[in-house]
Amino acid sequence: MAFEARGRRRGGAVTAATANADTLRFPLAGAAVGAEAVSFPLIVFSVHWLVVQLVASLAFFFGTPNATVTAPYRVVPPPLTGLAHTLVEPLRAWDGLWYKLIAEQGYGDPAQIARAAFWPLYPWLMRWGSGLTGWSTDTIGYLISNAAFAAALVLLYRLIALDFDRAVARRTLVVIALLPTAFFFQAVYTESLFLLLVIGALLAARLERWWLAGLIGALAALTRSYGVLLGLPFAVLLFQQYRLEIRRWLPAGPFAALPLLGPAIFGWHLQRVQDNWRAWADVQLQWNRYSAPPWETLRCGFESCPPLFLGGADWTWVRTLAASPTWQTLTSSDFRLALAESDTLELVLTLLFLALAVVGLRKLPAYQSAFLIPGLLIPLYQPSEVHALMSMPRFGLTLFPLFVILALLLRSRWLALPALALSALLLVLLTTQFALGYWVS
Repeated sequence: MAFEARGRRRGGAVTAATANADTLRFPLAGAAVGAEAVSFPLIVFSVHWLVVQLVASLAFFFGTPNATVTAPYRVVPPPLTGLAHTLVEPLRAWDGLWYKLIAEQGYGDPAQIARAAFWPLYPWLMRWGSGLTGWSTDTIGYLISNAAFAAALVLLYRLIALDFDRAVARRTLVVIALLPTAFFFQAVYTESLFLLLVIGALLAARLERWWLAGLIGALAALTRSYGVLLGLPFAVLLFQQYRLEIRRWLPAGPFAALPLLGPAIFGWHLQRVQDNWRAWADVQLQWNRYSAPPWETLRCGFESCPPLFLGGADWTWVRTLAASPTWQTLTSSDFRLALAESDTLELVLTLLFLALAVVGLRKLPAYQSAFLIPGLLIPLYQPSEVHALMSMPRFGLTLFPLFVILALLLRSRWLALPALALSALLLVLLTTQFALGYWVS
């Protein structure tokens, strides 16, 4: 789909052709927009927060936790106290404990070089916030994630409304908030912060505010390695806005290259504390990542791939549930562990994401496909020996064009309501799994 500015240009920025009587100045937009553009995203966020938090906290207090230790290097941190014990502790497992470790101890311990796989902006913010408030780093991470997700929904509404319309923007927000793995937006993980920075950078670029797009893009590239590839949608937008008028590419072009600062800053820091500027790449072997063509990775998602440890998707839990569809089965540790280790979620969602990306080639603006497609292909070149498609359902959360496509496809209520109900049910199930310490993506 070709890039089309919905509205008039004024002073180099896109402005809305009309505005509602009830309007306000929108962040980044440079134009008056309806108050719904803020109120609706915040309502969606509030519902998402309430559902995820209620499920996570109830599971944490009344469920049976997984006996497997999920802490880095099997060092279990002490329980949190007060309100943080109720709100934060159910949502800080797995990577959240790595971010806590990095926030409190940094990257310099030579015995724990695995930390370099986690990019630094999020744990740095956790550390700075903890120093300012005296609150635990976990609590600061939780607050950052929730605030970032609320802000991301506000900016995402504006971005999608620019390229499509308000109805598509509303459906996109509902879809992303009810995704089966959307609880990661509330957990002590980088998904919310990265989503906010990506959307902010692309919205600024879409509105030709390239200095701001570049700065936000650099922060995104300091949050997740994939942020550096914002250069691809930036290049598409630059060409669409200025064509081959090279003189007009200045200073926008240099600003568009600012995401390169992300890995440069992280590499500089790692060189200083570990004497290895490329430790973030070298450490992938320690995390059981190796190189393979995408088709081989997908094959290993289906079936066993000896001599590696990959076993492919295991559907035993489906047969168990079909044979005994009871509450006792659903809540048993054996069933929960079989579901967690089955790799079925990874396979199903990876195939769905790839199919949506193909559909998106016709339905999305070119810059959105330029951001989406590498985000799906690059992980397929680096499978894990433990789970071939490890983390794909989580990586997909920040590839927001996927959910724009779903919003475009789910125009009919007869199709949308059952699909969203199923997704919400899976969200409840997987949030429970995560809060009890079982692996999810």
